[in-house]
Amino acid sequence: MEGVIDAHTRDLLTRQPGFDWTVTEFVRVVDARLPPKVFLRHCPELDRRVTTPSGVPVALQLLGSDPAALAANAEQARKLGASAIDLNFGCPAKLVNRHDGGASLLRDPRRVHAAVAAVHAAVGDEIPVTAKIRLGFSHRRLALDCAKAAEDGGATQLVVHARTRDEGYRPPAHWEWIGRIRRHLSIPVVANGDIWSLEDYWKARTLSGCRDVMLGRGALADPWLAPRIRHWLATGEQLAATPWQARAKVLADFAALQRITLPDRIVTSLVKQWLNHMRQRDAEAAQRFQAVKRINELETLLARLAQPHEAPAHGTLEPA
Repeated sequence: MEGVIDAHTRDLLTRQPGFDWTVTEFVRVVDARLPPKVFLRHCPELDRRVTTPSGVPVALQLLGSDPAALAANAEQARKLGASAIDLNFGCPAKLVNRHDGGASLLRDPRRVHAAVAAVHAAVGDEIPVTAKIRLGFSHRRLALDCAKAAEDGGATQLVVHARTRDEGYRPPAHWEWIGRIRRHLSIPVVANGDIWSLEDYWKARTLSGCRDVMLGRGALADPWLAPRIRHWLATGEQLAATPWQARAKVLADFAALQRITLPDRIVTSLVKQWLNHMRQRDAEAAQRFQAVKRINELETLLARLAQPHEAPAHGTLEPA
């Protein structure tokens, strides 16, 4: 979710009850202790009790492969006030993997263990260390070994994306494999991958046996997915589909927050990026995206998104 889930997005997605916690975009760790400004850029919430404005906790995520460097930066983050450290062993991006980060470590469970153990030793029991993995790099044969390596290293929770790195984001998600992992671990396991709807949520829980799930692209596609799940769990009632007007309001609020610090041309690109996620699962969002994708002026873009849906021209025949 690099480049997408920044502090403003976390703020907007947590304004309605639904999420129990959130995670930052990853802080890339190579071989040196990073200055405080890097952590504050990725996690401005460090300046406000490490929660979103609505009070939802934020974990700071690190991505790297050198145990000593990860430990030094985890300690730096702890001193700055981080309330949890999350380690990213799931990123499938080719550039990240070529530089020995993310899912590349899943080829050797010993490296997963070394990274988690080093970070856990650096922060002790003062703050929890969690991790996210996939089912493997090019195959699933080491999935359980990597999961156990994270637990043995000191992780207090494990998120599992239900695909290998080579599978990327291609359907299907193998939620049943998360269940195989969960049955062998004593720490909480969280299911992740292809949860786009209430139905997907229940299938992921049923097949994995996990109590909790993590939402990523699904929350961008429908900003009300987490509240929809929370409402159903509390009442048994299924809320109506998210209308376009609500989606347009989120995009407008997002633009207003981003404009505080970014030029309009960059904000225009960011709004389109979020709309691109929405169009994957919503017909009207897809139509709106096609209508505005070549607009480069922010005010014009927002005005077009706020317009009511255009009715068919007079005399146009519609299918019965």
